[in-house]
Amino acid sequence: MNPPHAVPPKALVPPNTLVSPKPLVPTAAETNALVPLAARTNALVPTAAAPRLSVVVPVHNVAAYLEECLASLAAQTMGALDVVVVDDGSSDDSPRIAQEFTRRDARFRWLRQPHAGLSAARNTGVAHTAPGTEYLAFADSDDVLAPDAYARLTSSLDASGSDFASGNVWRLDAWGRRQAWQYRWLTADRPRTHITRDPRLLTDRVAWNKVFRRSFWDRHAFSFPVGRLYEDTPVVIPAHFLADAVDVVSEHVYYWRVREGSITQRRTDPQGVRDRIAGCEDVSRFLAGALPEQRRRYDTSCLGDDFGYFLQGLPLGGPDYREAFMTGARAFLERAGTDATHCLSPDLRVKWQLVRENRLDELVEVLAFEQAGGVGVFPVRAGRVTYPGVGPLTGRAARVRRGELPVVARLSGVQRRPDGTLRLTGFAYVRNAGPGRLLLALGQERGGRRLRRFPVRAISLPPTTDNASPEPAAPARAGFELTLDPAHLRDGEWLVGMVLAGAGGGAGMVRRAALRPLERCGDPVLVRELPDGRRLLIGAREGRVVVSVRRYGAVVDTHGLVDADVDTDADAGTGTGAVELGGRLWGPGPHPTQLAVRHARSGTEFASAVRVDGGRFAVRVALSGLTGVPRAPHVVPRGVRAPDTDRWEARLVYPDGGRREIPAALDLDSGHYPGGLSVRADASGGLALELTDRRLTGS
Repeated sequence: MNPPHAVPPKALVPPNTLVSPKPLVPTAAETNALVPLAARTNALVPTAAAPRLSVVVPVHNVAAYLEECLASLAAQTMGALDVVVVDDGSSDDSPRIAQEFTRRDARFRWLRQPHAGLSAARNTGVAHTAPGTEYLAFADSDDVLAPDAYARLTSSLDASGSDFASGNVWRLDAWGRRQAWQYRWLTADRPRTHITRDPRLLTDRVAWNKVFRRSFWDRHAFSFPVGRLYEDTPVVIPAHFLADAVDVVSEHVYYWRVREGSITQRRTDPQGVRDRIAGCEDVSRFLAGALPEQRRRYDTSCLGDDFGYFLQGLPLGGPDYREAFMTGARAFLERAGTDATHCLSPDLRVKWQLVRENRLDELVEVLAFEQAGGVGVFPVRAGRVTYPGVGPLTGRAARVRRGELPVVARLSGVQRRPDGTLRLTGFAYVRNAGPGRLLLALGQERGGRRLRRFPVRAISLPPTTDNASPEPAAPARAGFELTLDPAHLRDGEWLVGMVLAGAGGGAGMVRRAALRPLERCGDPVLVRELPDGRRLLIGAREGRVVVSVRRYGAVVDTHGLVDADVDTDADAGTGTGAVELGGRLWGPGPHPTQLAVRHARSGTEFASAVRVDGGRFAVRVALSGLTGVPRAPHVVPRGVRAPDTDRWEARLVYPDGGRREIPAALDLDSGHYPGGLSVRADASGGLALELTDRRLTGS
């Protein structure tokens, strides 16, 4: 069954929709002929190899951002591109900027049409992509792509044979770069998955972080709904269901620019809320015919995610907006039935119950309560949600079911004690139900079933402003102190969790929660040396606190500049010498035979021989090998700091061919060498060989 708005792509763009531009651009004959400007001028970039990927870029009055967007496309490490820039009746400087790219780069083509909206511009671009391209992508003209975005996505599809690939997204706003919330769950690659096996893909509703196999796109005749806002969902969600398999890439491939000035306006736009609800209804109808068992799950996701954006706009919206929201949402709820809200959180169930009963004033009171206390904060009395200013609610919507109140557990600090033990402090409580009674702290072996109990006791902590704990008094009532004795920890990695009782479900109910750091980070909170070549790390992985004890066979504790020798595969003929790394060996052996260094971005790799003398080792790495790699591209938007280092990965190679990480002594002095090379210990205690910004900027 075809998805919503599925019509043959060529029928979308009648020939007469391409009009001659204003005098500052090519002649009408040139425009209507659709001949790339670069083919008629002295192009600075020669014609590329036959394109594998067509990229459609719709443009309308984005002169302030267009240069960055097109530059990020021109800098893609995958060079075989066909970029179709569709000017949708712009009245600013956008046409001139786009045409400059077509003059410089034969891969870019520029089209112009009367203003018809984003969907129409995308459909126009698809209809005029180069014939025979294997893949199709879309980029919004105020956004920026990572340099290897299309190389990563197409490589994944080449390997898997899936119908399309989707990548991780940075949200770019006035405060800089942040993880887009829709993709917080995306922490590992997932080749050949599917939305029916991983429902989290219901939040993957945009077109611009994807590469589609062109045969898949054409087979289902996808097109974007003309004349509507929020046009991606009616295409992308059916594509997820119609695909045989989908690749999900955890690397960030796209910078999504969120222009704050337009958010409030769109959130309170009556037409915007009508279009969003209509788009969800389109997809729901499609699922009713193609996959009826998936329809309720999708309806629930709309009520939990899509409509929530407009629900939060009710206090700001005028009468027309409120009427549009209440009318459309009530119709959706009536059609979807009560089952669609059954799996939502208690606060959302109450809100949708108020919408069903058209109790707008009370709904606005609930939203005002949340603005003061935080989203997801609600009072519970006698097992029911009871907002102030809201009358009785019939039925089961306000009833709090067993396990529905989330447990919050956060690590706030780590301290060393004089006796060598470690003191971890934090707080744990059941949100909206109080602190409960702290029972114990557990460590679960990562990848195994072993459990370890850690000594813990309740303490009083000052309130925190952590956004994971909106009730300001709760952390003070629910502080804990956890003791770790490194001498009693075996090798391994432990995920730490807290166990509570007596809150959010009765005195006998036991609740367990993963311990998380106050701030999402990947760097360890603490690194400590242990006897016999072991090292303790307390850090965060995928948002969880991890305690790990690792055993290493060697540690680097010295470095210096020496003459290059013949112990390396790299060319040492430049006369720049070598960096000699020296260190201590642990245990009787076997000892490493080589040091392999690999440049992650370029894939360049070489090895150097390790010399062993008693309990120490030394290895020389030629500077010419480390500093001679071409500069890796660093294309980032304004407001985001470009990486100031280009890192080499270092691994010790053992006689059995195995490779192991090599740590640096925690007191290792940083060193700087010719060509911008630096040697140091990183935040995890690992050896870092990096080309610093002195080289990357050419200084």
